[in-house]
Amino acid sequence: MWSHFGTALSFLTLFRLPFTSPRTLTPQELAESFSFFPLVGLSLGFCYALPARVLSGVVPSLLLAVTVTALTAVLTRALHLDGLADLADGVGGGYNPERRLKIMKDSRTGAFGALAIALAVAFKVAALDAVIRAGAFLPLLLVPVVSRLAMVLAAYRSPYARKEGGLGKPFLEHIARRHLLTALGLTAVSVFLVQPVFGLCALALAAGTVPAFRLLCRQWLGGMTGDALGALNEIVEVLLLSAAACMY
Repeated sequence: MWSHFGTALSFLTLFRLPFTSPRTLTPQELAESFSFFPLVGLSLGFCYALPARVLSGVVPSLLLAVTVTALTAVLTRALHLDGLADLADGVGGGYNPERRLKIMKDSRTGAFGALAIALAVAFKVAALDAVIRAGAFLPLLLVPVVSRLAMVLAAYRSPYARKEGGLGKPFLEHIARRHLLTALGLTAVSVFLVQPVFGLCALALAAGTVPAFRLLCRQWLGGMTGDALGALNEIVEVLLLSAAACMY
């Protein structure tokens, strides 16, 4: 369990668990890390909510919203934003799944990708500004929890789109029902302990977004990829932060 959480933490963030040494992981071990994606999200949630709470009376809300948004990008190595940009470039610039997947492998960011990142960051900053001004810091703990759960939901029983393989293939091909159930359980406990009302709304939004996203990825790409999962995380975060801004 400790090692599997460490795998998820090191994959999704800059953090590393102590007393763990780098080594080559099997596909099954990589898939095990899906179980702890929500727990990694909760760890990130504390990194977002704590600075927002501590600095809210000192730093202007808009400036603090920009700071928290930048912190989220740094702590996650902008991994999910990169996925969002790649998916936007592929879907915007390609005319069939093969062409879209080829564009997504290009390390360069095109106009569609740049626009997607700009819009995601703008929505996050605007929503965080409203949430901080309302003093509603608990939702910030749950947003990354539910967005990481969304990735697990989307990965479960989704075919991998690239025939030649890729970074996300070991995760998607070996995810099992027990991984999904563990992730759901950790999310449920987090929601119950932190903020049940917002948490249930967040889960409902994620539950509606994931099936639609899976269907679109089937049509656009022929399946799921690591970039697509990262893009989903960003989309769900934007939706949940926007919902928090409207609720409080």
